[in-house]
Amino acid sequence: MAIPTSPSVVVRENDVSIYTPNINSSVVGLVGFATKGPVNKPTLITSQNNLLQTFGKPDASLNSQLVAGALEILEATDQVYVVRGAAASAEYASAMVAVGACPAVKVEGYIPRTDTSAIEYTIYDNNGTQKAKATVEFASSTDYTTDKAIFLNAFNPDLVNQQNVFAFVEGNDIYLASRFAGSGATMTVSGNTGFVFSGLDVLGDAIVAGAGAQYTASGYTASSVELEVRSIYEGTGYNLSSLRDGSTRGLSFEVNNVSVKDQITVNSDGAAVEAFDGIDLITSSNTFSDYVMNSDIDATQSEYVVTNLQTTAGDDYAGESHFGAKAAAAGFVGNDSSQIGTPRFVKLIEGTYGLAGGTNGADDVTDLIGTENVKTGMYALDNDGLNLGIALVPGVTDQRVQNALITIAETSKNFLALVAPPEGQATVQDAVDWMNGAAAGDRDSAINSSYAAVYWPWVQVFNNFAGADDWYDPTIFAARQCVFTDAISDPWFAPAGFRRGRLTKATDTEISLNQGDKDVLYSNSINPITNDRATGITIFGQRTAQRAPTALDRVNVRRLMIYIRKVLLDLGKPFQFEPNDEFTWEQVEDSINPFLSDLLARRAIVQGAVRCDSTTNTPARVDRNELWCSISITPTKAAETIVFEVNLTSQAATING
Repeated sequence: MAIPTSPSVVVRENDVSIYTPNINSSVVGLVGFATKGPVNKPTLITSQNNLLQTFGKPDASLNSQLVAGALEILEATDQVYVVRGAAASAEYASAMVAVGACPAVKVEGYIPRTDTSAIEYTIYDNNGTQKAKATVEFASSTDYTTDKAIFLNAFNPDLVNQQNVFAFVEGNDIYLASRFAGSGATMTVSGNTGFVFSGLDVLGDAIVAGAGAQYTASGYTASSVELEVRSIYEGTGYNLSSLRDGSTRGLSFEVNNVSVKDQITVNSDGAAVEAFDGIDLITSSNTFSDYVMNSDIDATQSEYVVTNLQTTAGDDYAGESHFGAKAAAAGFVGNDSSQIGTPRFVKLIEGTYGLAGGTNGADDVTDLIGTENVKTGMYALDNDGLNLGIALVPGVTDQRVQNALITIAETSKNFLALVAPPEGQATVQDAVDWMNGAAAGDRDSAINSSYAAVYWPWVQVFNNFAGADDWYDPTIFAARQCVFTDAISDPWFAPAGFRRGRLTKATDTEISLNQGDKDVLYSNSINPITNDRATGITIFGQRTAQRAPTALDRVNVRRLMIYIRKVLLDLGKPFQFEPNDEFTWEQVEDSINPFLSDLLARRAIVQGAVRCDSTTNTPARVDRNELWCSISITPTKAAETIVFEVNLTSQAATING
């Protein structure tokens, strides 16, 4: 800041209070198929109920265990990102909403200004049910000096939730209309002071004289125009169906004819989730195309459905005014070209329209891989902003999908990829052959990466939705135990053994393993899941898939390094574009030393040191505008094999404690 040249007191603020950010290591990413929900984008899910509402219930017909796996993991964490893949052949659920006209009459006749006059009406909805019968009186008043003003006041269209019959004016002509539309809707009107009523014929192309002071008008249902309502995403989960317990699943589009506007409700799984006011059809500037909801309806976007106006060839009604001319030859309820300006009130017909026809398509697991350049499928997980720590494709063991996930984990360096051999491996040797790329048809290449961990065998769990035991991908419970470990300890604690690896919900494993089986699996970088009668079902390993004997061949160390990388990325940001000199180097060291001390106190490392000085920042590096900082750590290793050495002595020996 500039210092004043005249005598003054100046306060400068320098913020050097950099501290270690809190990084959540328990965010899990899952990829798979579901019956509904957003496609090809990571969706944050924070509870089991949120998951079921967004992606539907588990479905055994799908070629993945996405929802079932997410439900299990959400018991141990409150943040998962779900990426739903979709087959190219998947279809939207849809419904066709009928369009029609309301019964309407033209009103003529002298209205006395000094005596009370009245109009009586009876209206029926499209099902022929009487909905209202009332008498409207016109008391003498000096406030309304024209027939138009008197009618618009008496049949006030602004009283949306109360008005059964409302008035509208076209030029000097006055019309009354029922709020209900459709060929089954009728309105009978009569007056006591010489009114003359007349109405439109069924096509709306001519004025038909009424019988004196009483007239019955009928509505109309269009044959050439419908409003298509479809689910915003593909899938069977949007089809409306009734379940055995009497509850409802899927979407419905509910239309209620209320005055000049329709009330529109979107129902999901039997509950109203959205409500919209329809377009004010008495406003001449509105057209029926305003009902197309994929842009908006009443300036509000639906999160469940989109709509599209469907018309027969040559009968595009979308741009027509509701009161404008429409050729009767086109087959709609508009007006004959000779009757320009004669109104015919057009609305959606009241009813509840269930969506149907949605399909999941023929699931091909390669659809889950997606495209790297547009970040679809599992490539949507390649996003630093998600802060993923673990990722899996539960129930999918295709090597192409697994290899893609491991590759993304390695290139992004953000998460650990969990994979498993296919269900039904008959022997330990089969699982080892699969791991080493010797399983014909299942895997042609070995897995070798510190960013991947392999678990086996599959485990049996009771499925509440199916009401029976099912075999679950072991990576589901490997992920669950990782986030459970984070909750009770830290990510650099091994997610295995009796303290952090016990599977309390599992009831069985595909194969029971003895010590020799576990030795063979572990030496081939497969983490065994044991089923011991006395101690229960337990994850009994924490190897990564790296074959080289380094610290990174253990899950706890790889997860520690993922955590450290994310913290250092945040700690380094304040120093970008700072002067590359000794003052900044010292600040870098000062910001990292507390972090290392914290790791030491929390048992992540046994020692650590940081150096950022002229030895790490050589003139060549400074000339390239690079600041280098060297950090050395010794990660804490897990005690996986416990050895008790018992020494026997003779009776004459003395044993010292």
